[in-house]
Amino acid sequence: MNNPSRSIIVLRRRPLVDGVLRDMAESGGTVVPSRWEADIEREFGGMSGFLAELSRRWWAAYGAYLDAMIELGHDDPSRAWADVTGQMPHLRAVLDAHADESALAEAERRHCDTLRWTTRRETRRAA
Repeated sequence: MNNPSRSIIVLRRRPLVDGVLRDMAESGGTVVPSRWEADIEREFGGMSGFLAELSRRWWAAYGAYLDAMIELGHDDPSRAWADVTGQMPHLRAVLDAHADESALAEAERRHCDTLRWTTRRETRRAA
C-alpha cells in the first residue's frame, strides 16, 4: 500500500482549509458553512480532524514566530500571541469558538507543556 507523506497530505489539504477559512472570514462567522461539510468529511474524517488541522497551522505559525522573537533577542515573547493573532485573526477566532472540542483541548495542553519546557529560564549546571 502506498501511503502519502505528511507533507503531501498538508499540500493536498491546504486549498480546502484556505477556502473554508476565506468563506468563513467573508461571512464573519466561526461555523463552517454547510457547503464544505462533505469535503471536510472526505478529507479530514469530520470536523474534529479539520479543527486539528487548524490547530496544527496555528501552532506552527506561533512557534516559528516565537522562535524568531527569541533569536532576535526580544525581551517580551508574550507579544507573539497577539502578533500571530493579528496575522491570522479568523483562524484564531475559529479555534477560540471551538475551544471545548476535545481534540483542540488536548493539542493546546501539549503545546503549552512544550512551550513551558522550551522557554524555561533556569540555567543548566555545568557537568
